[in-house]
Formats: sequence, C-alpha cells, structure tokens
Amino acid sequence: MMSKTSLLLLMALACCVRLCAMGGVHPAELRGDSLRAQYDYFHAMQCYEEALAAVGRNGQLTIDNLQLKMKLADCRYLRADYGGCVALLEELPADSLTHDALRELFYGLKLMERRGEQIRWGERLLKRFPMDSEVVADMALAYNLNDDPERALALTGRYEAVDSTNILVKRQTADAQFFMKDYAKATETYERLAALGDTTFATHYSLGMCYEQLDSIGLACMHYGRAVALNDSAKAWPLYHLGAALVKAKQYKEGIHVLLMALAKMQPDDSAMFNLHWALADGYYNNEEYYSAIYDWKNCLKYNPQSLASLYNIAQTYEMIEEGGKHAEDAYIEFLDLAKYADHTTPALQEWMEHAKNFKNVNSRMERRRMELEKREQEVKKRLEEEKKEEMKIKNER
Repeated sequence: MMSKTSLLLLMALACCVRLCAMGGVHPAELRGDSLRAQYDYFHAMQCYEEALAAVGRNGQLTIDNLQLKMKLADCRYLRADYGGCVALLEELPADSLTHDALRELFYGLKLMERRGEQIRWGERLLKRFPMDSEVVADMALAYNLNDDPERALALTGRYEAVDSTNILVKRQTADAQFFMKDYAKATETYERLAALGDTTFATHYSLGMCYEQLDSIGLACMHYGRAVALNDSAKAWPLYHLGAALVKAKQYKEGIHVLLMALAKMQPDDSAMFNLHWALADGYYNNEEYYSAIYDWKNCLKYNPQSLASLYNIAQTYEMIEEGGKHAEDAYIEFLDLAKYADHTTPALQEWMEHAKNFKNVNSRMERRRMELEKREQEVKKRLEEEKKEEMKIKNER
C-alpha cells in the first residue's frame, strides 16, 4: 500500500505536471472543473463520473482517480447527497483526504445524525488541523450532546489556550461547564461571552438558569427577561423560568402574569389535537378496534364540540357493535340536537339526519323529550304566575 509520504509526493508531482502541460488530464475532468467553477454541480458531477470511468479502468487507486473522487464527493455534498459523499470519501485512504474532504465527511455525518462516526472523523480532522475553530466547536457540541462534557471541556480548553476569544468555542465551554453543574464557572464563561458581544437568546437564557441555581434571583430575572424579549415570548419555557423566578423574588403579581402567559403557550393547538385524534379513531375503526375508535372520536369533541361528524361516527359505531342500541340512541339524539343549528344542511348531513331519525325509537324519544320540556315550561310559567299573584295580594293587604 502506498505510504503517506509517497502519496503526497505523487500528488505534488501530479500538480506540477498539470501546471506544465494539461495533456494528462482527461477532457471530461476539465469540463467538470469549468462547470463546477460556474456552480453547475449537476453537470460537473456527470463529467467527473465520465473521467473517473476512463482513468480508473485498472481498478487501482491512482493520483488521478483519487482527486476525481474527491471532486465528485464535493459535488454530491453541495447537492445535499451526504450519504453519497460519505460513501465515496470513506473508500479513500484517510491520510490522502484534503481538509475540505475531511470537513465534508464530518459535516455530512453530522447532518445524517451519525454522531459516533462524526466524532471519529472529527478527531482525525483536528489531529491534522487543530486550529479549525468551527470544527472544534462542533466536535465539542457532539461531545456535549453525547453526554460527555468532560471531553468537550478538554477539547475547548486546548483550543482556548491559544485563542480565548472565539465565541463558537467558548459557547461549548460554557455549556460543558453547565452540564457538569459547575454553575459558578459556567456563569463566568457566559458573562465572558456576553462581554465578547454574544448577547443572544441562548446566552441570556443560560445565564438566567445559572444565576437561579446560584440563588441570585434578581440577576436570574434580569437575564430571563432579556431572553424572553429576544425570543419575542414565542416559547413557553423561558416564560415559565422568568415567572417562577419572579415568584421567588416575591414579585407575585408579575410572576403570575408571566406564568399565565407560559401556560397559554403550553396549551395544545385545538385543530392539531382534533386531527390527531380523528386519525387515531379512523385507524382504530378500520382495524376493528371499535371502542378505541369511539374513545378518540369523543376526544375529538373535546377540541371541537361542534363536530357533527364526530357525533355521527360515535352513534353509528355504537349502532354497529351494541345489541340494545341505548348508547347509539343517545348519541343520535345528541347529534340531531346539534344538527338543528347547522348553518348549511348539505346532502350528506341531510342523509345522516334521516338515518338518525329512523334509528329505532329516536323519534318517539325526541317527541317525549319535546313534550316533557313543554310541560316543564308550562309548570314554570304557572308557578311564576302564582308567585306574582301572591306578591300582589300581600301588597294590597298592606
């Protein structure tokens, strides 16, 4: 196998040869380079594949096809074909990969959420290019997300021994300290970030949490307030933390107001919840799990009490699975009571109403209900008239 030194010498030699005379370069590769310079990655990729097929017929790794494969991988990466890019680059010797190729491997794996492999290639990249601050920060982030803040802190510490003002790296230092529950140090680092100009939502929110852990409630309230202002109150958790901190600071009225805002943000979206339960009911019904379907159609009514379709489906399912039909009858009556107030009676709704009315004793029960209501109304009216007469009598006697 070709050694690293030999490979690098061959690559340098190939570059010199190409500068002196372009005769050794396949014409398709030249076309690909031209197209790539114009950001036409689609056609450049086709040219590189054509050139690769021509120079790689012997099946051995050469300088020419190594460079072609990296160019082809670059096109795939820029077209968001991260899997294709990674597969191509992983075939090549790690020592032969350029800085750009290593970054494409690292970030391609990150975007595919293959964190273990991302970390492995990130460590190789940083061994060769330790001052690539963006990769340092993203490697530390990967460690933090992998519940390994100690390694994140070790990595950022090595970098910050040379450059202590890089905001991307210092953010991961602060986060690692926070995850290690070293709130005093994390506070110092977040404050340093703010001094460097990183006055973002995340920095103020993190400072609020640190100060709350350190029982500096006034400072916690200040930073939570700034985080909420930067976030335009779009998220519930910053509001919750601000409200809770205000209550701890004995600012009860303000705290209650903010907590109510947080509560409103935490309430589920009615239309989304309705659609979710409807889909569940539909699935249960078609899987012949009828009682579960009824349960979720009833949940639909919690989010839209005016849903005639939910009521009708409940009634019709009860009709199908129960012998006595008592629950179906109750549901049809509830459906008909609500259907009277529909703005538009569509043919489908009219058909549903006719079916409901024709179900067993629904008509007679509704008639009985109507008569009972009339009777109650008459009794109330009569009682009111008698009370009025009694009042008049007492008044006249006086």
